[in-house]
Amino acid sequence: MSERLATARDPNPGLAPFGCWICSRKFVNCRTAAASLRWSYSLLIPEPPQVETLIAETDDAGIGMSYVLREEEQLAQVWSEADRTEHEHSVREIIDRLGGVRQLVEVVRIRSDSIWERFITLTLERLLSNQLREFLDGVDVQILALSQQMVEADCEIDRLRARVQKRRGWLKEKIAALEPMAHRTSTQTHLNMMLARVEGLEAYLLGRKDVAPEAYEYHYKRHTTLPGDLLYIRVRLSTTRIAILASNRSKQLGELDTELVGLLPEIDRYKSALTALVTRIECISEISRYWLAYLDIAGDEKIAASQEPE
Repeated sequence: MSERLATARDPNPGLAPFGCWICSRKFVNCRTAAASLRWSYSLLIPEPPQVETLIAETDDAGIGMSYVLREEEQLAQVWSEADRTEHEHSVREIIDRLGGVRQLVEVVRIRSDSIWERFITLTLERLLSNQLREFLDGVDVQILALSQQMVEADCEIDRLRARVQKRRGWLKEKIAALEPMAHRTSTQTHLNMMLARVEGLEAYLLGRKDVAPEAYEYHYKRHTTLPGDLLYIRVRLSTTRIAILASNRSKQLGELDTELVGLLPEIDRYKSALTALVTRIECISEISRYWLAYLDIAGDEKIAASQEPE
């Protein structure tokens, strides 16, 4: 059959055949003999096994590092040193203003107690001495001045509460921005992936077989260079670190929010105390109007009685 093939391929048939020293076959020309020699050597020297082209992950790792850098930049922007300084300054300002409210409410309470005591102890005395109207006019002037302080204290309390709520909302926005970074990937998952990568890399480099077959096969097919694997592990370690930092920072901001929440009961206590004082002053004003109405009625009756003929 080989002779027929050789004859079929020979463009110059009719030349004298000559033999092959390897297989002792007869050929008609050198071209056919060369083809046969190549075929004979292929039988004696097998071709080397085809080496599978290994795929490096340099591009993927580069993308991963750009992702890490972007996450680190975002983490720095969410809570920077300027943000921390601003928050501390704002909290100190709230505490200072809260101290001012405490003093203002105390002043209002002292003045309110003074007006109340004078009103309940001197009203009857001034009535019997026909000096009630002058006394009530003086009380009304004091109430008017005190009411301005009450309005000022009430507005300051409302502003403080709004300031605390605004600051809490600002912290919640920061926490909401950190939450996806802290929980985007599980830290345990990343650690398992890195451990599997190290085990597979060790098996590939040292030729170990005491690891999971899929780990060895994965690294045999996917990884060719040590720098590529180190870059992969670096990316995983960086993303894990970012997740841990984001989680810790989120907890820190949560603690700051708790501190702000702790200020609200004190603000509410001052609001309640001021409301009680306002109620007392309104009560004095209401009683004063009744006394003035009584004096007007009594004066009218006295005038009418004096005008009646005897």
